[in-house]
Amino acid sequence: MNQIDQLIENGAQYFTPARTVEIPGGESRTITFSGLSSRRYGVNRFIVAGTSMTKILATAKFNNGKDTKFENIQLAAIRNLFLNRSLRGAFTIDDSTEMYLTLTNTDSQAHTVNVQLVGYDDAHLQHKQEEYQNRGLPFPNPEFVFVSKEVAAGATAQRISVALPAYPLRLYRISVASDADNQLLMSFRQDQVRIKPEVFVSQINDEFQNMDIILPQNLQANVPFDLIVTNLDSANAHRFSFLAETYKI
Repeated sequence: MNQIDQLIENGAQYFTPARTVEIPGGESRTITFSGLSSRRYGVNRFIVAGTSMTKILATAKFNNGKDTKFENIQLAAIRNLFLNRSLRGAFTIDDSTEMYLTLTNTDSQAHTVNVQLVGYDDAHLQHKQEEYQNRGLPFPNPEFVFVSKEVAAGATAQRISVALPAYPLRLYRISVASDADNQLLMSFRQDQVRIKPEVFVSQINDEFQNMDIILPQNLQANVPFDLIVTNLDSANAHRFSFLAETYKI
């Protein structure tokens, strides 16, 4: 029996919950997701679309709102990260709990958004975890590091710090969104050492669109990790969102 037949035999089902919501200008709406029949669900991808991808900011909280995975991130950054790739492991919605996704509309007009989850129902997730266990490996537990800021008009080399946990992480993929990709230049700096030279936001997304970082970068605990951002637009401020897929070392 091949792997797919075994999954079907064990009761695994294709399950991709989705929600559509209209968000009035300047307001927020929260949608919730749970597993099939309130069982566990492993979120492997977020698929998002809507009438604006940069004016809507998303905050994801698991475990009935107690565990924040990302906060106030533009939908475009989420779309970029998951357009062609999925997570190594999954974020787990536990039995009888919900994931809360709060969507904030920063525009003056209403926008409609749809969010779809792609992942593993309880039987499929159990199978994935057992595969890793049989190889003596832990099931990958992804973590996001993120920041979302507005960069002042004409700002030059503005330093924006990214919060890190109190333990080291390994960085694999990055997505950056803004309402003006061709106006924002960005470089990365860790412990005062530049680890990525200055490039346009669009170049960062091109680099990671369909592949991992060429060599995983370790992000050390309690060591500053900064984005250095320049806004070439001397007349307008621009918001950006930075979202990175990492794993605990």
